[in-house]
Amino acid sequence: MRRSVDRLRLRHGPSLAFATLDSGVAGRTVLVTANVHGDELTGLVAAQRLDALLVERLVRGRVVLWYSLNPGGLERRRRVLPDDGADLNRLFPGDETSSALSEQWAAQVWRALLRQHPDALIDLHADSIASIPYAIIDRAVRHSGARRLEMVEALTALGRATGLTTLREYPEDEYLRFGLDRSLAGAMVNHAGVPAVTIEAGPRRTVDVRAVDVAVQAVLRVLGHLGLVDDAPPPDPSRREGAIWRRASAPRTSRAGVFVPALAPGERFRAGDVLGSVVTVEGERLERIEAPLPGIVISWIDGGWLDARGVVGTLGLEEAP
Repeated sequence: MRRSVDRLRLRHGPSLAFATLDSGVAGRTVLVTANVHGDELTGLVAAQRLDALLVERLVRGRVVLWYSLNPGGLERRRRVLPDDGADLNRLFPGDETSSALSEQWAAQVWRALLRQHPDALIDLHADSIASIPYAIIDRAVRHSGARRLEMVEALTALGRATGLTTLREYPEDEYLRFGLDRSLAGAMVNHAGVPAVTIEAGPRRTVDVRAVDVAVQAVLRVLGHLGLVDDAPPPDPSRREGAIWRRASAPRTSRAGVFVPALAPGERFRAGDVLGSVVTVEGERLERIEAPLPGIVISWIDGGWLDARGVVGTLGLEEAP
């Protein structure tokens, strides 16, 4: 086993630390990235934990742990890049010729990641305080024919390997409209042809010890699936089976008020079931939020007050195979 810690020095802003753990035995190279959003800390601490664990557990291949891709956002407790407020997770593969520092940043990070010749990427994120842990697999929108089928199969296998409830991304038209092919995982899939999975565990803006453990276990399961470790953990008890889910925003409110959920994250619902209500401060119900299709509650928003046209959370809706 060989372990080294290096820094990627960028033209603007702080350098990025990463650890390379090489088993010395032939196998795949897997990148684990964290803290793309500066206020999401679960992945950063999970990467630290994996750094210690994999020294003993890595038996084949190589793992590269990128602790924080947005250290400036981390220090300022902001989701976005601090220089210009751009969302790094909508900028890959970036553009080094751009006048925008954020595009240059993304391009330099992207080039450094590809220099490591990854066979897969695991990107660690966090959602809300009211959320089950889950994995997201991207839409292979820039592939076609046999290559597309091959990528979809690889992504489905990665998602299942996490041992978490797994969502396909938004439908393709929304996926492109939201720029998700330029998220880190989406760009790996669609621009680099590298299978990737996003793990969402724990709340933002804090280090939740249970969520860190969930993220670590999910990564170990993926590494087991790819042959890098033996004796991968069993699936997480929060995992929900029985359907293919796709990520969807919950219905928007028409009135401002306090959102009171009727279901907890992880609970299933049928089309037309009440997901929750918007009420006044005095408790008068202004409207009921109903499920558009069968599915499962993934998360509710942080903070209970919603303006009109607010989105109350994230759902997993049933999708045809």
